Amino acid sequence: MTMTPHADRLTVSRQPGRGDWFGLLVPPLAWAVQGGLGWYFGQRMCRGLTPPSVRWILLGISIAALIVALAGVSRGWSAWHDSAAATSDHRDRVDFVAFGGFLVSSVFALAIVWAGLSTAFLFDCGWMR
Repeated sequence: MTMTPHADRLTVSRQPGRGDWFGLLVPPLAWAVQGGLGWYFGQRMCRGLTPPSVRWILLGISIAALIVALAGVSRGWSAWHDSAAATSDHRDRVDFVAFGGFLVSSVFALAIVWAGLSTAFLFDCGWMR
């Protein structure tokens, strides 16, 4: 973000950078990692661990993935609102990427919560994932 003076006020010009892609890429990756680790611990590690310990591990994985997705929601929301103040030739692209990051992160946050519910309701090891 660069600030350029114009007469008596400052205008913000912003171009999409690498940080803007966080909300589009990282929450789906967190969801995939949650699914992969959930399968590994729910199916493979259950033979060596008790079902309650597997449930706690899966709950921790789900919480970590949810934190990552909520960080994407926060970054997308703030980037979308910051882009409203931007006066630039790239404003449409910045708005699109920022709102897309907010939307994708929100959807995957719900998907992570939904996938994590299996740890609360299913009690057999093979059926947790």
